[in-house]
Amino acid sequence: MPHNQTGNGHNQNPSKLRPSRRLSSLALTTAISVLGASYAFGALPAEAEDEKPFRIDEILNTPDWLTLSGSHRVRYSHLANQFRANLDENDEALSFRTLLKAEAKFGNVSFVGEMQDSRALFTDENSAVSTIVVDSFELLQGYVNVRFDDVLAQGSILDLTGGRQTIDIGSRRLIARNRHRDTIQAFTGVHAHWKGADKSELRLFYVLPVLILPNDRESLLENKSKFNEEDFDLRLWGAFYKRPNLLLGAAGEFYVYGLNEDDDPNERQTRNRELYTPGFRLIKSPKAGQWDFDIENTLQFGTRRASTAVTDTEDLDVFAHFHHFEVGYTWKAPWSPRLDFEFDFASGESSTTDDDANRFDSLFGPRRAEFGPTGIFGILGRENIISPGLRISAKPNARTDGFISWRANWLDENNDTFARSGVRDATGQSGSFGGHQIEGRTRYWLLKDSVRIEVGAAYFIEGNFLKNAPAASGNGDPIFFFSDITFSF
Repeated sequence: MPHNQTGNGHNQNPSKLRPSRRLSSLALTTAISVLGASYAFGALPAEAEDEKPFRIDEILNTPDWLTLSGSHRVRYSHLANQFRANLDENDEALSFRTLLKAEAKFGNVSFVGEMQDSRALFTDENSAVSTIVVDSFELLQGYVNVRFDDVLAQGSILDLTGGRQTIDIGSRRLIARNRHRDTIQAFTGVHAHWKGADKSELRLFYVLPVLILPNDRESLLENKSKFNEEDFDLRLWGAFYKRPNLLLGAAGEFYVYGLNEDDDPNERQTRNRELYTPGFRLIKSPKAGQWDFDIENTLQFGTRRASTAVTDTEDLDVFAHFHHFEVGYTWKAPWSPRLDFEFDFASGESSTTDDDANRFDSLFGPRRAEFGPTGIFGILGRENIISPGLRISAKPNARTDGFISWRANWLDENNDTFARSGVRDATGQSGSFGGHQIEGRTRYWLLKDSVRIEVGAAYFIEGNFLKNAPAASGNGDPIFFFSDITFSF
């Protein structure tokens, strides 16, 4: 059923419907927030701490070999002062994401299927709706897993997985299963995951990234369904190794990923990316009363084209890089407060007239952990950015956590597009400072492991680049807010 009045025969103007929609969505958000606040300030009875999470398996009394699970999330998002040009100054979305998973396990062999349904309401022709928000009724996972014990070493486990699957690797900055995003990236292929008794890991994989369809604006606005596709014109492969206690009590990760992309004459034109991305990470996880750190350095080389145009047949030599540095301290105190300094650098395009390509490609990595909410927002990302920041986080109790962060953001190259803003000044005369982002988020379990609310906001104070660039929207400082409730079962 279409979520707005366009294209359904009534010929109503969507912009005229937005005030009433905003009132209803504001009422929903307020209700969620008030409910969460009442629980947080003591309305929850003391015995609720002992409540068991709701699980559909217990209700249906499924056999031991069958596991059923899922979740349903409702989220309202609002963006004031759109930073993208030619879109509504104010944007909103009421999104729904439902996941249903079934696992049948027979000894060391498992068969897994998972469905995803992500839809959005309150969007219109000038909304920032995209395939990261909408993917209606889709097979997210369908694979066979075979487990082998004591492979190569006593106490080790080897998982071999074949089929459509989601993948989480290492820092999750380059390949991961999306958590905050409304739609989840899947891959089809083979994946071997070896885990040693000493917590060392080795991963080898060759997969085809699944393309979300339909991807045209009209279909996304109407939440139309079309089965997603994968083919050998887009291939992702890689090797990953993790060794615990490599240095200073920290674990070390080593990896190399390859992305090979070709034009599909019948479906789509691409930039013909042939990218090779080796990297190294050193990480010491946060612990109370200790310093922790996360250092990751990644190079990228190969070839790609400047655009997807049919007439663009020149392969550019790629050399790009990304770096993350983070150091923090967690106090042994009530609420477990943690303060950390973060720094991210991702290279940008140094020139459009030479034969080189320098803008970093973040492959299939989520941005939310470092750069804030995505969806109809998501101004920052791991492209053409220099971004130091501070973050303060806390966990008042087992049910509650939250953080406040600040980041200052510069362009690496003034003549390239700033991060994920879509704003560029090809002359490089608009300055190099993108702006400050201040973000906060809190999460609270109404029922532990079953019902959780999340509220967050981000305020982006524009710098000289977003104020002066000819492609900037001119709407002023973007303000983003979201509130959601998730039911896990």
